[in-house]
Amino acid sequence: MGLREQKKKRTRKAISDMATLLFIERGYHQVTTAEIAEKAGVSVPTLFNYFPTKEAMVFDEDRAIEAGLIDTVVKRRPGQSIVEALIEAGFSGIDVDHAEHQQQVASFMALVDNTPELSRYAKDMWLRHEASLASAILASSQAPISPLQAQVIAHYILDVFQRAIRTQDPNGTLKALLTLLADGWRG
Repeated sequence: MGLREQKKKRTRKAISDMATLLFIERGYHQVTTAEIAEKAGVSVPTLFNYFPTKEAMVFDEDRAIEAGLIDTVVKRRPGQSIVEALIEAGFSGIDVDHAEHQQQVASFMALVDNTPELSRYAKDMWLRHEASLASAILASSQAPISPLQAQVIAHYILDVFQRAIRTQDPNGTLKALLTLLADGWRG
């Protein structure tokens, strides 16, 4: 990655981090885009060059998360099942076991849950991720699977990640719930 791309990436992250911090501290509706731009050290037009909406600032990792899920499915090791690959990938790169990070996740989730615009944006984002993941599962599955089955599995997988990150043991919860998918429920 060249210097220009690195600078753009840092600027994008600075804007998103500042916006999210301000939204958590003061509330989504109490923070203006002008305040975010000023605190992030950019102009308002520059801010909107990076993020088309105020909601998008909160979900700066949207495309990277979607790409990561798809890559996990498509680029898994030969002979590795989709579920095994997802368990292995888990929450890698995220310090989910650290207490301070768990508090940040809880604050972030509360912000999203309690802000209708962010909640709606998150649902639309997850529906898009679900469709992309279902397509990857359908194309990559070693066993025959219908489009509807791929959609249901993708929905379950994304729901599992959302539920797991809210627990005290996100990686353990993720493994247990994805293992349930892999092994089947015999209830």
